[in-house]
Amino acid sequence: MSVQNTLMKALLRLIRKPIYASEATLRRHIARARAKERGDPPPGVQRSCRIERRDWRGIPCYTVRPLRGEGAGGHLLYLHGGGYHETMAPVRWRLLATLVNRGDQTATVPLYPLAPEHTHRDTYPRLLDLYRQLCVALPPAQLSVMGDSAGGGMALSLVQQAVARGLPRPRQTLLMSPWLDLTLQNPAIRERERVDPALSSAGLLVAARWWAGGDDPASSVLSPINGPLAGVGPLLVAVGTADLLHPDALRLRERALAAGVDLEFIEREGLPHLFMYAPLPEAKPVVERLVERLRPAAAPAPGALADAPAG
Repeated sequence: MSVQNTLMKALLRLIRKPIYASEATLRRHIARARAKERGDPPPGVQRSCRIERRDWRGIPCYTVRPLRGEGAGGHLLYLHGGGYHETMAPVRWRLLATLVNRGDQTATVPLYPLAPEHTHRDTYPRLLDLYRQLCVALPPAQLSVMGDSAGGGMALSLVQQAVARGLPRPRQTLLMSPWLDLTLQNPAIRERERVDPALSSAGLLVAARWWAGGDDPASSVLSPINGPLAGVGPLLVAVGTADLLHPDALRLRERALAAGVDLEFIEREGLPHLFMYAPLPEAKPVVERLVERLRPAAAPAPGALADAPAG
């Protein structure tokens, strides 16, 4: 375990862990974040990529292409995490810029409506329409779906819903430290909570209640680990063992393998939630693997990506 990881976990325990201690602390954090965070790409990412912003059914939707190159190596639909209540953070933009430039990708990034003001019912219809348009605009073999944390659960749920509606499955789905079960009922989560420096179940369950909006949080739409896995692969899941959500990632691995899903499971001992977004030596091999997974797609038809999505 690197010195950087040890220091980062200590910092997370001081800064991030208290946010999820209770509903009151979570609401205070949201109020501060709303006052200063809009989710726009930070200046460094704006300089390193070609970025367009459009309106998609009333929400901001970014198209990101490499600074050099056409982004013809594939198309990545990226769903950000943040407990359903945080917008796209700079660390996520920076990793996305790396994948776009090194993988010669075009990325679509919708800034979906956030809790507690909104629920899943405000988001999934928009995402399904966006996914449907991307499937029309380019071959499914060109389309990857990626999400982190809450966005990882959303990514898997979106693919499950798309397949259930007869839409083509994507080339692959990439899940970083995914939140797969909003109920957090896995008994092993209690043990992980003691070592997780960033997350607490008390605050996560509040965010889950907001996002569910009165619907059953155990439903497969909200907790995709309970949904059908046959036909949704290939999947890549990356997670650290010092992550409260690690036990449910292990459950997903068991269910996916039992369903015959093409699964790549990356597990790192002693690493926290979303470690792959941090400047850690342990993160570099995971980022390299993501770049490798994204690279080998064949080029789409000329002009296809330029038209996806329309506002």
